Amino acid sequence: MAEKLKNNQMKERSPGKILLAVLIPFIFLIVLAWTALTLTGVNVSKEIEKAAAHIPGLSMIASIDKTGTAEGDSDRMEASLANKEAEINQLKQEVSEKEALMEEKDRQILQLEADLEQTSQPSAENEEQEDAVKDLALSFREMDAEDAAPILQEMNQDQAVLVLKEITSKERGEILGAMESTAAADIAVRLMEE
Repeated sequence: MAEKLKNNQMKERSPGKILLAVLIPFIFLIVLAWTALTLTGVNVSKEIEKAAAHIPGLSMIASIDKTGTAEGDSDRMEASLANKEAEINQLKQEVSEKEALMEEKDRQILQLEADLEQTSQPSAENEEQEDAVKDLALSFREMDAEDAAPILQEMNQDQAVLVLKEITSKERGEILGAMESTAAADIAVRLMEE
């Protein structure tokens, strides 16, 4: 019986039980220390990496891990940089297109302003032409309708219309009445349009 009791005690002290009895409190202490150091502001992971870098076997593993991470970060950074550069180039192209469009619009504005200025200010040439038309209209007022009609009929229709606009409607009617009917009709239509 004593032998059985001794065998039972040996079985109870098996290495697995002893290992558990030591390992569980050890893990608990590590977790407790890690938590306490983290709460005090220490970066435990970095400190462990530094310490592992001084140990010959662990330093190679730590450097491989860091190199792999650094290469991955570098690749991601290069890809991100390439994307940003492409975006910048696209934006530069859009800006240059917008600037070219703005320059074209500025040129159009300047041309329109010049055209407006030219049309709003009667030139000396236009004033001379108006004076000539008035003088000619005065000459036709003094003529008989039968004499004025063939002359106006042979003139350019635009000029004939300008001259007829400067005389009274009674004189205009007499001159148109003395013209050939087709020529008088054409000039009358032009007078109504203007």
